[in-house]
Amino acid sequence: MKLIKRTLATILLSASALAIAAPVYVGSWELYSGPSYLSLPPLYSGQQAAAALFGGDASDYVISTVGSDAAQIDFQAWYDQYGRGVDAFAQDYMYDIGIRGQYETDGDASALVADHYYMGEGDYPYVNYAFRVNGTGTDVPEPMSVGLLGAGLLVMALVRRRRASRR
Repeated sequence: MKLIKRTLATILLSASALAIAAPVYVGSWELYSGPSYLSLPPLYSGQQAAAALFGGDASDYVISTVGSDAAQIDFQAWYDQYGRGVDAFAQDYMYDIGIRGQYETDGDASALVADHYYMGEGDYPYVNYAFRVNGTGTDVPEPMSVGLLGAGLLVMALVRRRRASRR
């Protein structure tokens, strides 16, 4: 009986470990690589910008301003605020006070727009890093597959127990 309990515990732990999808780095973009503010571009949160650039839905992504290491995700994005400059806000931050969905009014914030230009020295500092958390290509097993795996392991444990008891 102990063997069966241990086998079932192993199956459950394995299934839960397989179901956890770790964020997968998919790419990055510079804040000012978007359309010019003069063209009245759309407003994008960090997650919406990732979806526009890499496909999928905004909820598929987490964003970081730190780098491409998933262990350092800070759930923030660089935004340009119309008439104000750059700042980091939450990855889903939206500030839109003018024409709905357009970057055109003082204070509007977008994570993908060419407005203020970087005049500093060194590497460009305003880079957003996107990590996909849903549909990463790492398939999560369906319940039937996990069930079949569990049944197979259980049968193997029972056969082993039966052989051990015959000796």
